[in-house]
Amino acid sequence: MNLLTPFRLTLTIITSLLFIFIIISGSLNFIVRYDFIYDYNIATYSIDQRTSLNLEKIKEVNLNIKTYFFNKDELLDVDIYSDKEVHHMKDVKSIMNLIFNLGKILSIVFCVLIFLLYSYFGVHPNKVILYSIILFSSILILLGTSFLLFFQEIFIIFHKIAFNNDLWILDPNKDYLLMMFPEDFFRDVAVLILGTSFLLNVIVYFLLKKLFSSSK
Repeated sequence: MNLLTPFRLTLTIITSLLFIFIIISGSLNFIVRYDFIYDYNIATYSIDQRTSLNLEKIKEVNLNIKTYFFNKDELLDVDIYSDKEVHHMKDVKSIMNLIFNLGKILSIVFCVLIFLLYSYFGVHPNKVILYSIILFSSILILLGTSFLLFFQEIFIIFHKIAFNNDLWILDPNKDYLLMMFPEDFFRDVAVLILGTSFLLNVIVYFLLKKLFSSSK
Protein backbone atom coordinates (compact mmCIF):
# COMPACT_ATOMS: atom_id res chain seq x y z
CA MET A 1 0.00 0.00 0.00
CA ASN A 2 1.23 3.48 -0.84
CA LEU A 3 2.13 5.19 2.44
CA LEU A 4 1.03 8.52 1.01
CA THR A 5 -2.60 7.35 0.88
CA PRO A 6 -3.21 7.07 4.67
CA PHE A 7 -1.10 10.21 5.22
CA ARG A 8 -3.22 12.14 2.73
CA LEU A 9 -6.41 10.88 4.36
CA THR A 10 -5.15 11.79 7.83
CA LEU A 11 -4.12 15.25 6.67
CA THR A 12 -7.51 15.75 5.01
CA ILE A 13 -9.37 14.78 8.18
CA ILE A 14 -7.18 17.05 10.33
CA THR A 15 -7.79 19.95 7.94
CA SER A 16 -11.52 19.23 8.02
CA LEU A 17 -11.54 19.31 11.82
CA LEU A 18 -9.64 22.60 11.78
CA PHE A 19 -12.31 24.08 9.53
CA ILE A 20 -15.03 23.00 11.98
CA PHE A 21 -13.26 24.78 14.86
CA ILE A 22 -12.67 27.88 12.71
CA ILE A 23 -16.33 28.29 11.75
CA ILE A 24 -17.48 27.61 15.32
CA SER A 25 -15.06 30.30 16.55
CA GLY A 26 -16.33 32.69 13.88
CA SER A 27 -19.97 31.95 14.70
CA LEU A 28 -19.34 32.59 18.41
CA ASN A 29 -17.61 35.87 17.57
CA PHE A 30 -20.53 36.99 15.40
CA ILE A 31 -23.26 35.95 17.83
CA VAL A 32 -21.65 37.60 20.86
CA ARG A 33 -20.90 40.79 18.93
CA TYR A 34 -24.46 41.67 17.91
CA ASP A 35 -27.65 42.51 19.82
CA PHE A 36 -30.05 39.85 18.60
CA ILE A 37 -28.95 37.13 21.03
CA TYR A 38 -29.26 39.53 23.99
CA ASP A 39 -32.69 40.69 22.80
CA TYR A 40 -33.71 37.06 22.35
CA ASN A 41 -32.69 36.36 25.93
CA ILE A 42 -34.72 39.29 27.28
CA ALA A 43 -37.84 38.29 25.34
CA THR A 44 -37.65 34.53 25.81
CA TYR A 45 -36.73 34.35 29.47
CA SER A 46 -38.49 37.50 30.74
CA ILE A 47 -35.28 38.90 32.19
CA ASP A 48 -37.01 42.01 33.49
CA GLN A 49 -39.31 39.85 35.63
CA ARG A 50 -36.53 37.52 36.76
CA THR A 51 -34.32 40.40 37.90
CA SER A 52 -36.86 43.13 38.73
CA LEU A 53 -34.69 45.44 36.62
CA ASN A 54 -36.15 47.75 34.01
CA LEU A 55 -35.39 47.11 30.35
CA GLU A 56 -33.15 50.15 30.05
CA LYS A 57 -30.89 48.85 32.82
CA ILE A 58 -30.82 45.33 31.35
CA LYS A 59 -29.88 46.64 27.91
CA GLU A 60 -27.22 48.87 29.46
CA VAL A 61 -25.65 45.85 31.17
CA ASN A 62 -25.90 43.82 27.96
CA LEU A 63 -24.11 46.57 26.07
CA ASN A 64 -21.37 46.73 28.70
CA ILE A 65 -20.88 42.96 28.48
CA LYS A 66 -20.85 42.94 24.69
CA THR A 67 -18.33 45.78 24.62
CA TYR A 68 -16.22 44.19 27.34
CA PHE A 69 -15.61 41.03 25.31
CA PHE A 70 -13.92 43.05 22.57
CA ASN A 71 -12.12 45.81 24.46
CA LYS A 72 -8.92 45.77 26.54
CA ASP A 73 -10.49 46.36 29.94
CA GLU A 74 -9.39 43.84 32.54
CA LEU A 75 -12.62 43.96 34.57
CA LEU A 76 -16.23 44.41 33.59
CA ASP A 77 -17.77 47.68 34.76
CA VAL A 78 -21.28 46.71 35.86
CA ASP A 79 -22.44 48.14 39.16
CA ILE A 80 -25.05 45.47 39.95
CA TYR A 81 -22.53 42.61 39.72
CA SER A 82 -20.59 41.45 42.76
CA ASP A 83 -16.80 41.16 42.78
CA LYS A 84 -17.18 37.40 42.34
CA GLU A 85 -19.34 37.89 39.24
CA VAL A 86 -16.96 40.50 37.79
CA HIS A 87 -13.93 38.26 38.24
CA HIS A 88 -15.79 35.30 36.77
CA MET A 89 -16.50 37.44 33.71
CA LYS A 90 -12.76 38.10 33.51
CA ASP A 91 -12.23 34.35 33.25
CA VAL A 92 -14.97 34.09 30.63
CA LYS A 93 -13.34 36.84 28.59
CA SER A 94 -9.98 35.04 28.73
CA ILE A 95 -11.53 31.86 27.37
CA MET A 96 -13.36 33.70 24.62
CA ASN A 97 -10.18 35.55 23.61
CA LEU A 98 -8.38 32.21 23.52
CA ILE A 99 -11.06 30.77 21.21
CA PHE A 100 -11.01 33.85 18.94
CA ASN A 101 -7.22 34.00 18.74
CA LEU A 102 -6.91 30.27 18.19
CA GLY A 103 -9.49 30.56 15.42
CA LYS A 104 -7.33 33.20 13.70
CA ILE A 105 -4.15 31.13 14.02
CA LEU A 106 -5.84 27.95 12.82
CA SER A 107 -7.27 29.86 9.84
CA ILE A 108 -3.70 30.43 8.66
CA VAL A 109 -2.78 26.79 9.32
CA PHE A 110 -5.92 25.71 7.46
CA CYS A 111 -5.00 27.75 4.38
CA VAL A 112 -1.49 26.26 4.37
CA LEU A 113 -2.85 22.73 4.65
CA ILE A 114 -5.43 23.37 1.92
CA PHE A 115 -2.61 24.57 -0.35
CA LEU A 116 -0.51 21.47 0.41
CA LEU A 117 -3.41 19.09 -0.08
CA TYR A 118 -4.42 20.67 -3.38
CA SER A 119 -0.94 21.25 -4.79
CA TYR A 120 0.87 18.08 -3.71
CA PHE A 121 -1.85 15.51 -3.08
CA GLY A 122 -4.54 16.52 -5.58
CA VAL A 123 -7.20 16.91 -2.89
CA HIS A 124 -9.70 19.61 -3.86
CA PRO A 125 -10.77 22.05 -1.13
CA ASN A 126 -14.42 21.10 -1.60
CA LYS A 127 -13.52 17.50 -0.69
CA VAL A 128 -11.99 18.77 2.56
CA ILE A 129 -15.19 20.71 3.29
CA LEU A 130 -17.26 17.64 2.44
CA TYR A 131 -15.29 15.68 5.02
CA SER A 132 -15.94 18.45 7.54
CA ILE A 133 -19.70 18.24 6.83
CA ILE A 134 -19.65 14.49 7.45
CA LEU A 135 -17.61 14.86 10.64
CA PHE A 136 -19.70 17.82 11.79
CA SER A 137 -22.91 15.84 11.23
CA SER A 138 -21.61 13.15 13.57
CA ILE A 139 -20.63 15.78 16.14
CA LEU A 140 -24.07 17.42 15.91
CA ILE A 141 -25.89 14.12 16.43
CA LEU A 142 -23.74 13.33 19.47
CA LEU A 143 -23.94 16.81 20.99
CA GLY A 144 -27.60 17.30 20.11
CA THR A 145 -28.55 14.08 21.88
CA SER A 146 -26.32 14.95 24.84
CA PHE A 147 -27.78 18.46 25.12
CA LEU A 148 -31.32 17.12 25.15
CA LEU A 149 -30.58 14.50 27.78
CA PHE A 150 -27.75 15.85 29.91
CA PHE A 151 -27.26 19.56 29.26
CA GLN A 152 -27.03 20.51 32.94
CA GLU A 153 -24.38 17.85 33.57
CA ILE A 154 -22.43 18.90 30.46
CA PHE A 155 -22.71 22.54 31.52
CA ILE A 156 -21.21 21.76 34.93
CA ILE A 157 -18.45 19.55 33.50
CA PHE A 158 -17.52 22.29 31.02
CA HIS A 159 -17.15 24.83 33.83
CA LYS A 160 -15.05 22.46 35.92
CA ILE A 161 -12.71 21.92 32.98
CA ALA A 162 -12.63 25.51 31.70
CA PHE A 163 -12.18 27.31 35.03
CA ASN A 164 -9.54 26.62 37.66
CA ASN A 165 -11.52 28.30 40.45
CA ASP A 166 -15.03 28.27 41.92
CA LEU A 167 -16.03 31.78 40.83
CA TRP A 168 -18.51 30.24 38.38
CA ILE A 169 -20.53 28.76 41.26
CA LEU A 170 -23.13 31.49 41.66
CA ASP A 171 -26.54 31.76 43.31
CA PRO A 172 -29.37 32.06 40.75
CA ASN A 173 -31.57 33.67 43.40
CA LYS A 174 -29.28 36.59 44.22
CA ASP A 175 -26.48 36.87 41.64
CA TYR A 176 -27.59 39.05 38.75
CA LEU A 177 -25.29 37.33 36.27
CA LEU A 178 -27.23 34.06 36.57
CA MET A 179 -30.57 35.80 36.80
CA MET A 180 -29.82 37.69 33.58
CA PHE A 181 -28.34 34.70 31.76
CA PRO A 182 -30.11 31.50 32.86
CA GLU A 183 -28.80 28.04 32.01
CA ASP A 184 -31.40 27.51 29.28
CA PHE A 185 -30.09 30.59 27.50
CA PHE A 186 -26.62 29.01 27.23
CA ARG A 187 -28.20 25.84 25.84
CA ASP A 188 -29.95 27.94 23.18
CA VAL A 189 -26.70 29.76 22.35
CA ALA A 190 -24.82 26.47 22.03
CA VAL A 191 -27.47 25.11 19.66
CA LEU A 192 -27.45 28.34 17.66
CA ILE A 193 -23.65 28.33 17.33
CA LEU A 194 -23.54 24.70 16.23
CA GLY A 195 -26.48 25.12 13.83
CA THR A 196 -25.06 28.31 12.31
CA SER A 197 -21.63 26.72 11.96
CA PHE A 198 -23.03 23.65 10.22
CA LEU A 199 -25.06 25.82 7.83
CA LEU A 200 -21.92 27.85 7.00
CA ASN A 201 -20.07 24.60 6.40
CA VAL A 202 -22.68 23.49 3.86
CA ILE A 203 -22.76 26.91 2.16
CA VAL A 204 -18.96 26.96 1.79
CA TYR A 205 -19.04 23.44 0.33
CA PHE A 206 -21.54 24.35 -2.37
CA LEU A 207 -19.77 27.62 -3.14
CA LEU A 208 -16.45 25.80 -3.62
CA LYS A 209 -18.13 23.07 -5.63
CA LYS A 210 -19.63 25.69 -7.93
CA LEU A 211 -16.31 27.55 -8.13
CA PHE A 212 -14.36 24.46 -9.19
CA SER A 213 -17.09 23.38 -11.59
CA SER A 214 -17.08 26.76 -13.35
CA SER A 215 -13.28 26.79 -13.57
CA LYS A 216 -13.11 23.54 -15.51
